[in-house]
Order: sequence, then C-alpha cells, then structure tokens
Amino acid sequence: MIIRRANERGHNEISWLNSWHSFSFGHYYDPKWQGFNQLLVINEDYIAPSMGFGTHPHRDMEIITYVISGELKHQDSMGNLGIIKPGEIQVMSAGSGITHSEHNNKNSEQTHLLQIWVQPNAQGLKPRYDQQIVFNPTDYNFLKLIASPMKHQNSDVGLNADAQFWLGRYNKNETLNFAPKLFTNFWIQIIKGEISINALQFKSGDAIAFSDNESINIEVGNFGAEFLIIEVA
Repeated sequence: MIIRRANERGHNEISWLNSWHSFSFGHYYDPKWQGFNQLLVINEDYIAPSMGFGTHPHRDMEIITYVISGELKHQDSMGNLGIIKPGEIQVMSAGSGITHSEHNNKNSEQTHLLQIWVQPNAQGLKPRYDQQIVFNPTDYNFLKLIASPMKHQNSDVGLNADAQFWLGRYNKNETLNFAPKLFTNFWIQIIKGEISINALQFKSGDAIAFSDNESINIEVGNFGAEFLIIEVA
C-alpha cells in the first residue's frame, strides 16, 4: 500500500499557474516518486483566467484530462479544437508526435483540472484526439468504467495502454467494495470530498495505491465525494 497526501506532493506556482505534482515532473524531482508502473504523471492544475500552456509537443504518451471546474480550450496540430467542461474527460494519444495548446477558456474564473499521463503499450502510434466523455452534472451515485485498453475495450474511450480508468461520483453516504478487474495494481485519486478506504481517511488531493490485487472497502461520507480509480499492469 502506498499513500500520497495532498500537501506532500511537489508544488510549482507562477503568476498564472498553481500546480501540484503527484510524481516527478518538470522542475520537481523526487527519486521516491517516479510514477506508479505505467502511471507516470498526475498533475492537479489551477489555471488563471484566459491563461494557459502555449503550443508544445508530446510523443509516445496517453494523456487524459479531467476538468473539475472552469473550462479548458484545446487546439492541436491535427486540426482539433475543443472545449472541455467540468466533469468531462478527454483522451489524447500523442503517438508519433503531436503539438497542442491548452488555455483557460474563461476570462473571469480559474480552471481546475487533472492531467494524467500513462505510458503507451507501443511506440510511434498514429496520434489521435478522442471525443471527450460528457457526464450530466446532475448525475451522481455511480462507479463507471470510463476508459480501457483498446484490446479489451468495454468503455466509452479506448487507451493504447495497459490501464483503465473508473470514475466514482457520489452525493450521499455510500459503501462499496472494489476489486481490480483487469490489472493487479490500482491508484485512487480523490478529486472532491472525503472518503474512507479500508478505514483510512482521505480528502481532496490525497491518493492511495495498492499492488496486490486485493479487494478494498470504500466509504463515502455525508457530503459525497468524487474520485478516480486507475488500474495499471
């Protein structure tokens, strides 16, 4: 079992960006935090109004973006232009190479998001920008498989990676049991609220990971919670 508390993550703050890094990224380096198997990056970013990342390249990476609040405008070298809104998840395969930009699409409020990078299971693939998954903001009380490997795809979006993603969203007390369905390792990232996992308490920004295919108990409190479960090989 691995526990990563929110306030222990790497932190970088400049005039328009406040970013928390679960793993080594950019100027933040910690030899103890170099990823979790295929899961290489989890950045929690707060982007100031009308600001963002200029055009920059990626290659050989599966990039998953989840907007928590605000809006993120994406534009890339394949001609894609899209707006990712709260509760929406978008997957991009950088493959053999792609350039893109990401900006806060709002001029009066910050955008809060998670960006997650997963190592692909092949190099030099054709780049792609998948249609984003849209959840009704009033939908709660579910644990849904939202992205899974192409070769096993039984979700809305396929990944060129040995990983799959679950989204949990609850607005009431709930107790559930989770056991990994495809891979033996899994990372749980708390997005909002508070939950108890095997009687340990976690809040927004915290994470816990397991590597032995065990079943766990998740308890959501009175005020609900939102979280991702990421299975990796």
